[in-house]
Formats: sequence, C-alpha cells, structure tokens
Amino acid sequence: VAERGRVAGATECLFTLGDRPEALYPAAKQELNDMGFESTVDYLAHCASAVLARTGLLPHCNAGVLTRAELAKLREVSVSQGLMLESTSDRLVDEPGAAHFNCESKRPAARIRTLDLAGELDVPFTSGILVGIGETREERVDALFAIRESDRKWRGHVQEVIVQNFRAKENTGMRDWPEPSLDELAWTAACARLIFGPVTQIQVPSNLTPEPDDAAGGGGVVGDREGWRALLRCGVSDWGGVSPGVTPDHVSPEAPWPHLSELARVTAEEGYALVPRLAAQARYVVRKRSKLATVFRDDDDDETGGGLPSSPARVHETEGSERWIDARVAPHVRVLADSEGFARASGWCPGREESSGSSPNDDEANDEEPKTTNRKTKPWLSARYPRPADVVGVDGAVFGGRVPRDARGSGPPRGSPRVRAAIERLHTRGASLALDCAQLCEVDGDTVDEERSRIEMDIDEAAVATLLRARGDDFDAVCAAADEARAAQCGDVVTYVVNRNINYTNVCTLSCAFCAFSKGPAAEELRGKPYLLATEEIARRTAEAWDRGATEVCMQGGIHPDFTGDDYLAILAAAKSGAPGIHVHAFSPLEVSHGALTLGLTHREFLKKLRDAGLGSLPGTAAEVLDDGVRAQLCPDKLSTDQWLELVSAAHDAGVPTTSTMMFGHVDTDGPDAWARHLLRLRNAHVASVSRNNRGFTEFVPLPFVHFKAPVYRSGLARRGPTLRECVLAHAVGRLTLGSAGLTNVQASWVKMGPEMAGELLRAGCNDLGGVLMNESITRAAGARHGQEMSAATMEAIVRGVGGGRVARVRTTAYGDAPAGRRDAAMRAGPLLEV
Repeated sequence: VAERGRVAGATECLFTLGDRPEALYPAAKQELNDMGFESTVDYLAHCASAVLARTGLLPHCNAGVLTRAELAKLREVSVSQGLMLESTSDRLVDEPGAAHFNCESKRPAARIRTLDLAGELDVPFTSGILVGIGETREERVDALFAIRESDRKWRGHVQEVIVQNFRAKENTGMRDWPEPSLDELAWTAACARLIFGPVTQIQVPSNLTPEPDDAAGGGGVVGDREGWRALLRCGVSDWGGVSPGVTPDHVSPEAPWPHLSELARVTAEEGYALVPRLAAQARYVVRKRSKLATVFRDDDDDETGGGLPSSPARVHETEGSERWIDARVAPHVRVLADSEGFARASGWCPGREESSGSSPNDDEANDEEPKTTNRKTKPWLSARYPRPADVVGVDGAVFGGRVPRDARGSGPPRGSPRVRAAIERLHTRGASLALDCAQLCEVDGDTVDEERSRIEMDIDEAAVATLLRARGDDFDAVCAAADEARAAQCGDVVTYVVNRNINYTNVCTLSCAFCAFSKGPAAEELRGKPYLLATEEIARRTAEAWDRGATEVCMQGGIHPDFTGDDYLAILAAAKSGAPGIHVHAFSPLEVSHGALTLGLTHREFLKKLRDAGLGSLPGTAAEVLDDGVRAQLCPDKLSTDQWLELVSAAHDAGVPTTSTMMFGHVDTDGPDAWARHLLRLRNAHVASVSRNNRGFTEFVPLPFVHFKAPVYRSGLARRGPTLRECVLAHAVGRLTLGSAGLTNVQASWVKMGPEMAGELLRAGCNDLGGVLMNESITRAAGARHGQEMSAATMEAIVRGVGGGRVARVRTTAYGDAPAGRRDAAMRAGPLLEV
C-alpha cells in the first residue's frame, strides 16, 4: 500500500490505530506475540521503519495515549505524531450516554499529558478537537486554549490544530446524533485561528465538509466548493491528507476524497495556492530567519515626524529539522523537501532530467547512489522506480488550480496585492539607490538616518523574500514583471559568449560540503583522479579556443596546497602566451585571497599585479550564498560574507570588473530569506562600486546546486537541489532586485538548467545564455549530464525558439560586441582535441 502511494505522488504514510488493543482484546495480544512484538507500539515502530527505508514515505503516527518511552521510540522512525484532544470536558467521559462515556483513554488529563510529553521530546505534534459530540461552544474554546497552553509551554511543538466535524456512523451508539452545520464548523475554525495566531496551521479535513444550507445545485461537488470557500475565509490553512486512488479515509470511509484539481481550483479562486506539504509542517523542516513587513512602501507622512517607514519588519525564526526531527530520519525529509519545507512533488532536478520510466537508466543507476554507499545505512540515496507522479506544476501549486485567463481579465498576470507592492518596492528602491548610494549608509552619525537605513533594508528583504516564495498566480506575475523589466532594460537582444573553461587543477585544501570536483584527503571516494595542468597545456587549450572563435578563457581551480600567488601569475601568463588577444576571466575571490596571502600582499595590491599581467575580469564565484548562517553549514573554511564582498569591491576599485553568482538549493538554512539577503548584498555592493569608480558587477548568474555527487547530499545534509519553481524565481527576482539598480545582465546557466529550461528562462527575466564553454568539469563532476559544450549554432537556435522578436548576439566578457570574425570562426569550429 505504501509503495502504491509513493508511485502516486504521496509523501506521507499515516498510521492510525486505537489505544492499546492488546490490553482489551486477547486475540490482538496473541497476534502480536506470534509476530514477535510485545506491544502495538513495538509493531508500529517496526512498520514505520520498514516503510521509511523501503519506500521513502514519511511516517506520521497516531497511536493513542502514549508514555514518554513510547513517544521517544516512535520519534526515531517517524517525522511527526498526533493525538486528538477532542474535548476538555470530563462530563463527556463521566455521563452515561455521552460520547466518551467510560472510555478512560479519552480522559482530557491523559490526552494533555501525552501532548505535553510530545513537547518535552520535541516531537512535531498534531492535535485538535471534535465539533458536535455534545460539547458546548465554551468547552470547544477551552479545549483550543488547552492545546495552545501546551504548545507555548514547550515552545511550539503543536504543528497543526484539526477542527473536525462529527460524522454519524452506522452501527455506532451515535448513529442518530445530529451532525454540526457548516456555520458551526466555520465559527470554530475562526476561533482556532484567532487563538493560535498566524503561525500554527488550522486544518479542516476537506472530505468531511458539511454542505451549506443554501448550497446551489443541491449540494454534491457544488456544495463542497462553497463549504471550502467558507472555511478558507475563516482562517483555515490546511486541508489535511488526501489520498485519491490509493486508500480511502479509513476513519470516515463514507466520505470520499475530493479531486485534487477541484480543491486546487477553489483554493486558487480564493487567492491561495494549494501546495503539498510533508508529514511535518514546513517550519519543522527548514531553519529560517524571516523579515515580515506589513507593507512595502515608505510613508513620508509618518506621524512621528522622523520620516521612517511606517511598518518596520518583524522577525520570525524557525529551528527546522535540527531540533525537531531525529537525525536518522532527517535525510529522508530533505530528499522530499523544497527550500520552504514543503514537498517538492516534482521529479525535476538541476543538472539532468530524471527518468520517469519503470526501471533505472544508466545515469540514475550509476550516479544517484555511489558504489561505496550501503543502502541499508543510507536508504534515502536509493533510486526508486517507477518515479512518483508529479503533483505540482512549475509554479509550485497543485495541478488544476490555475484560474483561466478570461476569469482574471486581460493583460499579463497581476498577482496578489502583496506581490504587486513588493515588485513596485524593489523597482523604486533600486532606481533610487542607483541615483543616491548614500541611502545605504549612516550619514554623519545621524541616528535617524542609521535607523531609517536599517528599516529600509529590512523591508527590502521582506519584499525580495515574498517574491521568491511566489506560487500559482503570484509566480506568473513575478515572471511577467521580470520579463517586462528585461525588455525595458536590455531590449530583445539575447547575448552569449564564445569561451572555454580551463579548470587547471582539482586538488584543493578545502573541504566544501557541496563540491564534487575538488580532490583531497576528504574526497577519495569521488570520481576522477587529482590533476594539475602544465602551463604548456593551458597555453595549448587557450590557443585552440581562439582558433575556434573564443574571445574568453575562464580559468578556475582548487586551492592547491603548493600554490602561491606566483603560480596564479604563471597560469595567467600561459593563457596570454597561447592567445595574446584573448580576454582572461580567471580566479575566484577565494583564489585571489589565497594568492595575496602567500605573497604577503593586500588584496588590492595582488589584484593590480594580476591586472597588469593581463587579467581581464574575475568570476564572482565562491559566493555560494552570502549569508554566514548558510556558509557555516556549507563552506565554513571559505571567505566569510564580508570578506567576499570586500574582495570584489577591491577588484572593482583596482579596475578589474567581476561577475556575481548565487549557488543555491542545498542545506537547511538555505532558502528564500537567505537568497533575499544575498541579492540585496549584491545590489548594494554594485551600487557602491559604481558610485566610486563607475565599475561594478557585469552580470548575475544563479547557479542551482547539483546534488547527485555532492558530499553534503551523500551524507544526508542537503536537499536534491532547488525545484524548477525556485530556479525560475531566482532568475526572475534577480532581475527585479538588481536590474533597476543598474545590474542589468541576468544569465541562465544551460549546464545547470539544461538547454530547454535555459530557453524558458529567457521569458522570465534573463537576457544572456552564458558561454559555449568547450570544456565543463565542475558541474559534470557533481553529476550533471547537459554536455560539455553548446555550439554557437545551438545557442542561436535556442534564442530563435523563444520567439517574440528575440535576437542572438555574440558578446565579449564585458558585454560589448564580439570582434569581427569571431562569430564566423565559432560557427565553423571543428571538434576539440581530446583532453
């Protein structure tokens, strides 16, 4: 059953059972003994462990009233647990004929005790109340407050509160009991939302919704739709589990599951996107520090007279799986999660398309799981076939929820008011900073200006993160706005450069968790052998690139333990000897820092030596994500955020332009909030450099994390790269954040995204396809399969395929026109010599 669910796209296996049946039924005890289990909880733990290891579905265990030891045992094999409080009314247990009469396991104190123990153990826990079992409204509210009290006592372990309406069942003592109305259910859901606030999810099962008394068309699907609308308008944020085509609702088998497309459509019409989640709610999966702004505008008429924005951002933090999920279970969660902690629900990954067939292809069989991996100890690495069905589209919302264009009106998608305000905020703010960089800084120690600058940056961060989280119609609106901005800032020309990558060594003293390219003591299991190219080979490859139409060589390598700054100068000289007229785009900020340190020079002094020796520009790599919380997990021995920014600023001041990048989609701390801080730091650094010397970043290149061979993924500490939605948004929001501030070139990496998706990104804010590369080593070492070279002819074919009047142009590294004859040489280039 679990395997059928996995193939259908399920991510959770829900185990629901009664309280200790072996204590009441001798047959149950005997059956457990025959199977070798002392208790139902032991049996459940065994089943949950098997489902997790063999299918990858995440167990959620509802096993009744439990002891501390039992909760702890289940925590080791599940991601969440649950127990309905139902009611805090003892009279429902004590009064003859009441719903819980003589059922001591329904005693409120016993259930609250289990709820508290779960909090003590940091178990993400689901609880809730039943509506319509003979309780009063006051008793209902008392039960909600009791759940909230436990949640606050244990710092937020209640992940969702279920408000479930009673349904009369045949052959039960309450078969003739009246069921509660939709109004009664909606009133209770609204109370729950007011009691618990905006963070805790309020759930009403979608298949149990009562029909409105005035439902048009006599109920049925129409009645469900109207009921769902009423509940959404009362603060409901979760529809619970849906398992169409796999299993019925075993608790209420008379209530069929809704069609996901119907549920998605109604949810979208009410202004929300239906998003599949995991068994643990998102805040228990990822760590984040979010800036939440009520508005994204500046209020110059602030009553305080200080001219500060009227709504400074609030901070919301989550602790993620590090606190809430057992370390043995967490890798299974990361495999299924996106950057916000929701379900990926799509098989697309950066670097290559995954097989959707019924058996593994060569790539998956050979590369998803290294030969040295023991499947029994790392089952999350297993490639399972057939692949599960995709549940969401590129917009991150469940299929079927798109509102037809005629229902939205003519013109491009507009999105929600919040998204529209965020887009306008970033456009206005970027343009303002480009004109007046002083807004970024404290002015003459003026505390009002300092405070204003801080608040403005917080609101900017909230605006960028809002766009990076867009789904459904909001996703469409962000992409449309980015494409409009691209047209205004760059026109219809799509550029590319004819270049060659030369990775001169893969020997590296560092141990970055994401890198499958470098070879060192900690990387003996990875593919390939350590190498160091001779300077003669560097010169040969450069000369060959020039003959094939190249205007640039891009050179980077590991931090070789024997290198000094003189080695970098020798590599540069070798390239220039091979082709004196070629532009050398070389050395990450980390390599520059290493070279300067070995020669006892400042960064600026060493950069000037490189410039004078022929260095044309620096790749803005080694940035990863410019957030020290992310860097502490991902690359703790690399440059810090401030050090990276200082070095690229020094390069700009020394007359050496740089690109900028963001390598995203990996560890728990990496997500929209960290990406927002990264983009804003790039924006501010660019504006500051341009204001000083009219020179800054030449382009922004989002680099999706390719997970297949990355050590951090193989050790269970990373996701499977960003989703397609996240990749598209990184480019689109990059355009909206950076473009108005003057950084107008946004590049799509065909190596990471694939040629088809790179073409699609030209409709979402990108104006550049990068380089033909000729040789690509780093991404391929991580398991990518999109090729080592993209011919100039293929580049231009991609541009033509986009339509809309887009025109391809060969550029230089600095985005000028390529010299005469370079395109023709690239078009007639023959095969490369084998390397």
